[in-house]
Amino acid sequence: MQVLNNGSVTLIEHMGGDQAVIRNARRCWRSESKSENADRQLLRHLIKAGHKTPFEAMTFTFDVKTPLFVARQWFRHRMGSFNEESLRYCVALRDYYIPQGLEGSLLEQWNKHNNVAFDFYEELVGQHKIVKEQARSVLPIGIYTNFYWTVNGSSLMNFLHLRLDRHAQYEIRVYAEAILELVKEVAPISFGEFEREVLNIGE
Repeated sequence: MQVLNNGSVTLIEHMGGDQAVIRNARRCWRSESKSENADRQLLRHLIKAGHKTPFEAMTFTFDVKTPLFVARQWFRHRMGSFNEESLRYCVALRDYYIPQGLEGSLLEQWNKHNNVAFDFYEELVGQHKIVKEQARSVLPIGIYTNFYWTVNGSSLMNFLHLRLDRHAQYEIRVYAEAILELVKEVAPISFGEFEREVLNIGE
């Protein structure tokens, strides 16, 4: 799913879903599922009461391409696993964030500033043989980075709760919006109830 001018987020793997959460939750009471409506009521109760442990039965792995400054906000959410493409070993691609609404001379200056930095970086790595781990320090923080993020359902709900807030920075909020749509396809009851009860979206 495309995000921002040249970013993306893709759900590449998942384990579990609504039924895994229901199974784990019902172990507490040694109960069995009676109906879909009863299961929905159970999940709603867990979310409203803040009982998040059963949602850890779901795990998701996302492939994320995002500006570096967004990734650094993202990495503050420690309840997950991150594997990022390293610019110690990989040559940086000429790929950077351009905000919506930039036009005319302002857009020209934005592109010029980024391309000058990339020109110098490529000169350092190519002509001067400066090691990549040092040369990368001249690059702007708006360059795109790529990482895998593996996270369980409970921690993901915490991320979404914080990053879908209207006070969250726009650039990370749009990633959270995309992720919510992706996981609703896997666990529609869990994240549908979360959307309604916590985010106050929907019916």
